[in-house]
Amino acid sequence: MFELQFIDFISPGWNQIVANMSTLRWRTFGEWKCPLTIYAPYGAYLPGGSLWHSQSNEASLAHVPGIQVGIPSTPEDAAGMLWSAIHGNDPSFVLIPKHIFRKQMDVSSVQPLPFGKAKVMQEGSDVTMVTYGNTLEVVLEAAQKSGVSCEVIDLRSIVPCDYETITQSVSKTGRLVVVHEDTKTCGFGESIISNMVNTPDRFNLFLSPPQLVCRDDVHIGYNPIYEYAALPDVERVMDAINVVME
Repeated sequence: MFELQFIDFISPGWNQIVANMSTLRWRTFGEWKCPLTIYAPYGAYLPGGSLWHSQSNEASLAHVPGIQVGIPSTPEDAAGMLWSAIHGNDPSFVLIPKHIFRKQMDVSSVQPLPFGKAKVMQEGSDVTMVTYGNTLEVVLEAAQKSGVSCEVIDLRSIVPCDYETITQSVSKTGRLVVVHEDTKTCGFGESIISNMVNTPDRFNLFLSPPQLVCRDDVHIGYNPIYEYAALPDVERVMDAINVVME
């Protein structure tokens, strides 16, 4: 297990990740494995980090076949996911949302958490809200203030992604809002929405077009005003809820 402090500094090791780590099992017809875990803080919502301390580039990792990408949102989930990653046979990234993990939380118990298993944080009947990482608390606040019955899903990992849980929820609500702090273009939210509408069985569940709330294609600024202006906030999430409810 290795720590990368922070995920913003991944660029110098990118060739080893995409050319060696992720391809080892494939290149050896499964004979060689790569049981490697990289732990890294990621994300913003801590003013002043800017270019090298506040980026969320999880979609870049998700684009590389052969890598698991987990983003736990509680201490229990982080411990359980790290256990699974360390005891697994494939390279895994466990990204820790810095803002949430500055908070003190009670830890009741720790159990192994497999990649690809989302958690329904709040049940609802009108709108399915899918998120992960730092934006989980933004979504929970928006859901509370919206006056709408929102079902909130914390993905916990994006590779693999638990589309079964998302589909089950949308079959009940007929509406979908995806929220993350990465950029819009080629962000993982676009992948979620694409996968949810590209087959008739899923497309026919929708009562309105799915909405994506994310950072625009801009860098995180040094000034706190610029940082929070770029990131998803409660108001933008509530606007998206209103759109899908129309």
